[in-house]
Amino acid sequence: MRDVAAGQWSTYVEKELIPRLHGFELLMASYAMCHMKLDMMLTELGYKPTGNPPRLGVYLTNSLEEGERANQTLPFAQWLSNEAKEANTIKRDMPIMCVIGNPPYSASSKNTGEWITDLIEDYKYVDGAHFNERKHWLHDDYVKFIRLAEHLIDKNGEGVLAFITNHGYLDNPTFRGMRFRLLETFDKLFVMDLHGNSKREEVSPLGGTDQNVFDIQQGVSILVAAKKKSNSKQRIRGQKNGIELGKIFHKDLWGERIAKYTALWTHKISPPEWTELLPTGPYFMFLPRSYENIGRYQKGFSIRELMNVNVTGVITARDSFAIGFDREEQYNKLLDFTNTSLSDLEIRTKYFPNKSEPIETDKRAWKLGAARTALRGVNIETHLLPYAYRPFDNRIIFYRPEVVDWGRQNYMSHMIEKNNIAFVVCRQSINDQWANVLLTNLMGDDSFVSNRSKERGYYFPLYLYPDEQDLDQKRRVNFEPKIHKTIVSIASMKGHIAVNEEAIFDYIYGVLHAPNYRETYKEFLKIDFPRVPYPPSPDVFWDISAKGTQLRKLHLMEDAAIGPTLYQFTGEGDSSVVKIAFKPLSENKETGVCGAVYINDKQAFQDVPQIAWEFYIGGYQPAQKWLKDRKGRQLTWDDIRHYQKIVKILSETDRIMKTIEMPLD
Repeated sequence: MRDVAAGQWSTYVEKELIPRLHGFELLMASYAMCHMKLDMMLTELGYKPTGNPPRLGVYLTNSLEEGERANQTLPFAQWLSNEAKEANTIKRDMPIMCVIGNPPYSASSKNTGEWITDLIEDYKYVDGAHFNERKHWLHDDYVKFIRLAEHLIDKNGEGVLAFITNHGYLDNPTFRGMRFRLLETFDKLFVMDLHGNSKREEVSPLGGTDQNVFDIQQGVSILVAAKKKSNSKQRIRGQKNGIELGKIFHKDLWGERIAKYTALWTHKISPPEWTELLPTGPYFMFLPRSYENIGRYQKGFSIRELMNVNVTGVITARDSFAIGFDREEQYNKLLDFTNTSLSDLEIRTKYFPNKSEPIETDKRAWKLGAARTALRGVNIETHLLPYAYRPFDNRIIFYRPEVVDWGRQNYMSHMIEKNNIAFVVCRQSINDQWANVLLTNLMGDDSFVSNRSKERGYYFPLYLYPDEQDLDQKRRVNFEPKIHKTIVSIASMKGHIAVNEEAIFDYIYGVLHAPNYRETYKEFLKIDFPRVPYPPSPDVFWDISAKGTQLRKLHLMEDAAIGPTLYQFTGEGDSSVVKIAFKPLSENKETGVCGAVYINDKQAFQDVPQIAWEFYIGGYQPAQKWLKDRKGRQLTWDDIRHYQKIVKILSETDRIMKTIEMPLD
């Protein structure tokens, strides 16, 4: 700062110093309040301050920055420089025995310094092996603060960590390295899950309301971890490297906020009141899980191991504008968007009615004005593409980076105007009954299978198509060779058709729809990509593959597979979707309870099986979701016909699933 040339000082203050001190007033207020409260408490206890002037050992610093020696001195802010020097001395030289706090939650962390980033790398290993995740949430600020606390206590050799944080790390598979490291560092850990996660739609198992202890959507938990100095190390729980793992105890706390506050005042950290967990690899969950079938489940292959080219679905960040029900609707939106006679404010008012201010409409680097300018002169028609938006609800997307934030172009290129098909699977699930799989022959949305928290859709294309510059212009099968060869060798039988890639694809699809498979492995299906059992025999392979073929053709809405539909649409009216309701009317042995699906007071689809109305795919009930998404619109003849097909598909899916049984012995 001493090198700032004369005449450039005001520019330096405006462009460099002020941004660095942004939010400084808030930090100072917290800093002053901390001093005041501690002073009041110590005075009540009879403490006599020393020093001239007296001060407490509280320092203003960024804890996630390394304690380097501060050589720079801020002009007109000598005090702040001294504060930084004192804080860095503490970080470098003092033994830290107790770390307490409520760290911020920020997935888009601004704390990206080399020191804390290097420390986070340790959370990517489990028992010495890197878990090789492309995407994870390890750079959330609360994770960095846990890593900082663990580092300080481990460096000191003993201490206590006590944090209240986001509870996502308790079971998310990409936090398995973090959980393993905490078990490795601490002798005892106590985790109280306070729940209250509205994103996961958590419901108390005892019934009634479950509320967050804070005014946030994200569920929270308390972690208290203790480390004692010890000279002895012994191998426990069978870790291959002979590393001692600490004991962990768990407790759930459900209910209303006030009840949780009361319980927190009375609860003690005492093992008899808590449930001891025995977390095992590969995930080392910090929640109660049944591992009875884990060995058998692990013998199968993960679909991510088999199909290692995969990606999460497209995220537009502005669905209502980027996606339309048909080409004409979407084309007209873009004509407006690029029309020079319409102002930015008019566009915001028309297409972003609840976001009149630029700061609320523009996200990340996206700016409405710049996007409008960039798209003028672009051929709109060539970028309007079919899009798998929701189950059995294909729409039209304007597929350009000026409108779509995360287009996944490198991966979705295999699905755009290609003869292809892809599994769409959620890596994690919050439902007790797993149903998070569907397929498509189009590129598609991140929320195609579910839009619930954690349930993001990953696309696994069957074929990989070459780029224009590739020498080999043949498409490739997206199968790992060794797993592919093993399946073929087991499934082959004399006199039968060849085991091609579609047969294997359909076998997997059939297994993922087997009710006994879903029930037996539901605990594991919640936490990572499905693992599929190798076929025990050729007969089993071809039986399940044939049923998977039926499901594939149904779910692609092939008319020959669907066959004739019933569910007559009756009643006088304009076919407007106003109020949706299912009214049971009859019951028989073949279809069970049937009823009328009303879209308004007078018009309804008749003889709809209740099983189809209530059927789940991922986080949706498609027979309900499709109509709800069209509330306020008038159904065309094609819409009515399409809905009748959806009902038939769901009824047939239920029937076929009941015939699939995967041998699991």
